[in-house]
Amino acid sequence: MNSRITPWQDLTPAALRHRARLVWQALRALGKPGVLAALCLLCAGVLALQLTPRWQDEAEELAVQQAALRRSLRSNAPRSAVGADSPAALLAALPPSSQRQQRLADLLEIGLRLGLVQQRSEQRLSVDADTGLERLRVSMPVQGSYAQLRPYLGAALAHDPALSLDSLRLRRAERDSQTLQAELVWTLHSRREREALP
Repeated sequence: MNSRITPWQDLTPAALRHRARLVWQALRALGKPGVLAALCLLCAGVLALQLTPRWQDEAEELAVQQAALRRSLRSNAPRSAVGADSPAALLAALPPSSQRQQRLADLLEIGLRLGLVQQRSEQRLSVDADTGLERLRVSMPVQGSYAQLRPYLGAALAHDPALSLDSLRLRRAERDSQTLQAELVWTLHSRREREALP
């Protein structure tokens, strides 16, 4: 039984010339922008075919590295008897409320040592009666250069692990001024001792 040859399977010189003429007519119909776009698409396709296997290999390698890093972090993570992730363990790790005033003084002193001009700060204490968690929210306006402010933030957070920076707002009084006016909002987290609970 003879299978019928489709026009695109015909490789005779006449058929090839006919196909070349059809392609040429299609390209002329597209014009210069169309031909340029077709060439760009062709180049993009060839490039994607060449780069896809490499990208897949890199993605697989990164996934293996990520899994190894996660395993390493899990094995090196400190665990306590209570469970490091439990709320009770987190609360127990906080400094007691008796240290609150000294921690606040340390926070102010670090800024003064770095040359920041501090204005009057506002403080608001909130206590969770059920857990004994205390939060002292400190709104602190300061003035200084960026070179003073950036080390201050890093030093304050490094000095007190139970301190968090909740918001930071910066503005310049004048466009060319080196002095920034910053509004910092800190929270000192602490635990209330049992005898201090109501």
